[in-house]
Amino acid sequence: MKKNTLKLFSTLFLVEALQVAMVTPAWANDPALASLLDQAQYWHEKSNLTLAQESIQKVLMVDPNQPDALYLMSLWAQERGDITESAQWKSRLEKAHPNAPQLQQLTRSQALGQLPQSGIEQARRQAQSGDIKGSIATWDELFKGSEPPIELAPEYYLTMSGDKDLYNKAVSELGKLAKQNPNNSAVGIAYGQVLTYRKPTRRQGLKQLEPYAQQSKTASDSLRQALLWLEPKESDERYYQRWALAHPQDKAVLDHYKEAVGGDIKRSGYNELNQGNLEQAEVEFQRALAKSPNDADALAGIGYVSLNKGDYSKAAEYLKRSAAQGGNQANKRREQADEAQFLAQLEQAKSAYQAGNTAQALELSAPLAKRKGEAGRGAKLFRADVLRHNGDYAQAEALLLKVLDEEPNSQAAKEALYYVYAEQNQTDKAKNMLSSLPQQVQSRIRKADSYSNIRDLAKMAVDAGNIETAIVILDNGLQRLPNNPWLRLELARLYLQQGDAVTAQGVIASLESEQASGEDLYVAGLYYSGQEKWKQTNLLLSRIPESERNAQANALYKESKFYLDLELASSHIAHGQIAQARQSLKAMQPQAIEKPIWAGKLAQLLMKTRDVDLAIDVVDASQARGIEGNAGDYADQVSVLYQAGLKQQAQDLLNHPQIIANSTPLQLARARNVYVINQADTLREQGQYAPAYDMLTAALQTDPTSKDLMLAMGRLYQSGKLNDQAEVVYQYLLDNQQDTPEQDALVGAINIALVKGEASKARELSEQLQQVKSPSRLLLIARIDEAQGKHAQAMANLRQARAQLLGLQSTHASTSPMVGGLVMADNPFATSQSAANSNVAPSVYGTTMPWQVSAQTSANGAYINQRADLPQPTAEQQTLADVNRLMMQISDRTSSWVQGGIEIRGRDGENGLSRLTEARAPMEWSTVPFGDARFAINVAPVTLDAGTSSGDANRRFGTGALIQGQVAETEGVSSLNGDTLPDVDSQGGQRQSGVELAMSLRDQYYQLDIGTTPLGTELNTLVGGAKAIAPLGDYTKLSFSLERRAVKDSMLSYVGMKDSFSGQYWGQVTQNGINIQLNYDDGDVGYYAGGGVWRYAGRNVEDNDAVKVEAGMYLRPLKADDRELQIGSHISYQNFEENLSYYSFGHGGYFSPQNYVSVSFPVEYTQEFSKVSLGIGGALGYQSYSQDEANYFPGQSAMQSTLESYVRSGWAKEARYSGESTDGIGYSFQARLGYKIKRDLTLEAKVAYDTFGDYNESKAQLSLRQSFQDY
Repeated sequence: MKKNTLKLFSTLFLVEALQVAMVTPAWANDPALASLLDQAQYWHEKSNLTLAQESIQKVLMVDPNQPDALYLMSLWAQERGDITESAQWKSRLEKAHPNAPQLQQLTRSQALGQLPQSGIEQARRQAQSGDIKGSIATWDELFKGSEPPIELAPEYYLTMSGDKDLYNKAVSELGKLAKQNPNNSAVGIAYGQVLTYRKPTRRQGLKQLEPYAQQSKTASDSLRQALLWLEPKESDERYYQRWALAHPQDKAVLDHYKEAVGGDIKRSGYNELNQGNLEQAEVEFQRALAKSPNDADALAGIGYVSLNKGDYSKAAEYLKRSAAQGGNQANKRREQADEAQFLAQLEQAKSAYQAGNTAQALELSAPLAKRKGEAGRGAKLFRADVLRHNGDYAQAEALLLKVLDEEPNSQAAKEALYYVYAEQNQTDKAKNMLSSLPQQVQSRIRKADSYSNIRDLAKMAVDAGNIETAIVILDNGLQRLPNNPWLRLELARLYLQQGDAVTAQGVIASLESEQASGEDLYVAGLYYSGQEKWKQTNLLLSRIPESERNAQANALYKESKFYLDLELASSHIAHGQIAQARQSLKAMQPQAIEKPIWAGKLAQLLMKTRDVDLAIDVVDASQARGIEGNAGDYADQVSVLYQAGLKQQAQDLLNHPQIIANSTPLQLARARNVYVINQADTLREQGQYAPAYDMLTAALQTDPTSKDLMLAMGRLYQSGKLNDQAEVVYQYLLDNQQDTPEQDALVGAINIALVKGEASKARELSEQLQQVKSPSRLLLIARIDEAQGKHAQAMANLRQARAQLLGLQSTHASTSPMVGGLVMADNPFATSQSAANSNVAPSVYGTTMPWQVSAQTSANGAYINQRADLPQPTAEQQTLADVNRLMMQISDRTSSWVQGGIEIRGRDGENGLSRLTEARAPMEWSTVPFGDARFAINVAPVTLDAGTSSGDANRRFGTGALIQGQVAETEGVSSLNGDTLPDVDSQGGQRQSGVELAMSLRDQYYQLDIGTTPLGTELNTLVGGAKAIAPLGDYTKLSFSLERRAVKDSMLSYVGMKDSFSGQYWGQVTQNGINIQLNYDDGDVGYYAGGGVWRYAGRNVEDNDAVKVEAGMYLRPLKADDRELQIGSHISYQNFEENLSYYSFGHGGYFSPQNYVSVSFPVEYTQEFSKVSLGIGGALGYQSYSQDEANYFPGQSAMQSTLESYVRSGWAKEARYSGESTDGIGYSFQARLGYKIKRDLTLEAKVAYDTFGDYNESKAQLSLRQSFQDY
């Protein structure tokens, strides 16, 4: 019995002491008395009542009426069962402080100890049996009319709340107790429970219970029940989401919320749908699905919206999913899904036909035409049209007659039958069918037939500049004469001229079918030869039997074979097979000289094999046959002569009267400047801006008005980051209407506007673009869309460009190997060196003269450093790579994602003090709610372990130094007498855990974030920051930030620690201040400079002001699309007003040096592969700093004074930490490896290590990210 009583009083003491301290901290402003009282409690907890009472007696010697001392003496006497002594101490307290709250606590504790256990058990049995009034009566009898002791109050009032007449009283009394005892969890939980019992206060109860739910099963169970009782609104989602996050296996609670809230949202969705507001309806249904992904009504709603939008595939998918959920609407929705699927398949067949894939259209439409009813008739009409255009008139007629059997008055079937008969010259049947149609339809058909020369009319429209009119004329002609290949060729060429390659391909596709005639194949060959797609041209003409080829077909076949042989030779050169290339080219010489353009192409490749003599022979042989053609035909010959150093011969050729007579000014200008411009562009792309500039300016001296030269100069300025100069060049050409037909100046001006962030100007300029449907134009417009935040439109344009490019890729004879739409990667087992731009001729002297620099050659004799084993990508391939890259960037920028992982951080140091092991498991959700702003929410459980102090570290932790002095004084030992000072007990293992919450919103102009240090630890606080970023130019930004950040150097600085001797917490330091940073980065080089002023503040830690400045620069000697090397230098300086680096009470446990200087040289390399990304880097540097002497208890004058007196008496070791100065070499290392498991699922691992002197820190991180947006 006595043991139980002591246990009760021990528990009571802890609770009561906390309450008293909260109500009247009488000694809060007297550190000396506080220290003695803390010591007393410490020794009491250690069951050393003698030392505890000695500490109290010291307090009473200073202040005989100190209320806390009198209270503790009375309380401890109660614990021992000495009622008389307890009453004496209580009497002294009452006399000195008649209104002291400690008196009430003593009275309650005394009463609690005297309550009979049998009475308590009886009251509980009555409550459990439902006898609430009887239980309350028993409790009241036990309390004898007094207020219930705080320990029994929660149980008493919870019982009372079971009586509807006493409920309000129970709530009121528990509310008062909760306010008076904010740290009493039992009271807080009971108050939350009774609030949840009634509907009006249920949400208030949820808020009250949530903070306790993680630590208390009672609170957790009550919270769950309240969530199920609640009739939730959408605004209550936070409660249910937090529960689901903490209890992922408990589905019932979240399902209750989804079922209740989803109904309101769905009703809103159907209202919007019925009003025709399709977009808003879909938003509402998606909201419902976000809460309940398998809600049948919401799924059906999306299906109905999709039907109204004409997206039949999506409609079928959602209606099918809805039907799969069951319910009384399941059969109906299953039928609707089937109808939507039918419509989707019909659309697919139509799309195949529009793309020129007649066979697929017929295959897809065959089962659809068997369907009965109106839908089936529509499928029959479509299939009959395809059959007619494919020349299968019999099947088309049979299908149309079936439609008329089902619907005798079908006007569409009759009109289609008319064309079937007319195209077969079945005049009587055609007339009869036409006469059965309405008069208006007859008139329209006869008018269309009146065009006798469709191609001539189209040509007239083209000559007049009315291309759109010409397209309409040819398209109408094809409707009447679908089997005329020449109409198809003219129409396809016009579409191609407009930049619409996809439609052009669809028009020409039928000429490549299995049933195509020889004439069809020849016309298709002409189409592809115009695009220099020689492989397709050759394949098509090869299908014509040789005996059936006419002269024109034979000539085109011969031309295609010549160009294919050229491509093969070029491939040999690209792979370093120079001898094979020379042999192939030499064999082609007799054929090549037949045409000047062939001779020029052959000679260019011979120059790349370094066979200059044979190249010149080919050029001479071609010209010996006589001059024919224009300057464009001879442009490559001019280039070869320039490369060979035969400048005069090149000029003579360009000035030949026949060439001038046959050439336009544009052709002549391009021929004259072709070599200079190409060479300058090559140098520019290699980053050799100075020689490229010299070459262009020399050419401009001869031809200062050349727009091609000026454009090349503009490109050079642009690549060299001289955007203002480039803009001047482009604007001059535009203002003077000297742009090229390809609109190079306009494109350059648009690119400059984009670089400068002037998206509106870029958009305005883009209105002048022609051929806007070509892949390169679509890519440019997509970049403008993206700059203006129109992500969806940008992706739409990119997808269109990508589709065209993939079509080109599948048929374009290319010298570059392709895998999945990109240039094949290097062979990892092959060795190669930079190989050669072979457009540079050797010395005309045959040797290197003193005023010349010897050209660098590779093993195969090529000049200048370029790759020899990898062909340069074609323009289409490069555009495709750029399209893919921008699509990925947009997807990354706009997609939502969820990321989870684990992070481990370890700092070496002294156990219990500076050592720290941190483990966290962050979970982050991020989305882009508007514009380019990315919003993120992060929840991170954190566990911190600093170890257990031992030895002398115990003395340097908290108030350990004071404890050493007190014990030494008590034991009568002194270092002045040569005695060994007593050791200080360890305060145990330093481990804490909690959950950090954070959310942020950021875009390119601002960053906002707010969060907490770990919740669940004794000390926690808000942290966050705001940052504004202002562009100052093309590549310069100025940022200004206000921040409050946790200092994570140690557990003390991060979350604070408790000093068990005094019972007080200290630490949890935050860095508060402003920072200004200036950054410049043009892609090749960059620099930065900035600084900030900060105040470091914490709980019971002296404030500390600091200043930090830093600057650095970097450059990227290697920069490609998939890899980058960055090297730089960094210098920083920081200075703290005080050294608060230690772990005794008042220190912050964070690195706070004086005059810290660091110089380092960081290096970083990154590379992207198809699925793998890696980064590796490090830094080597020199650091120097000093640390001033520091008091053991900064900001705690009484403690420091007491310690200094102990040191003077020899009872303590020291009262100040020594200063120090340190310098030396430090280094750091970091590595990152990412792997795309799927397109939208990425696994990433990171490691890092940093060390200097005794300090080292290691980090490891593993994360998994799931994205939620289609690429």
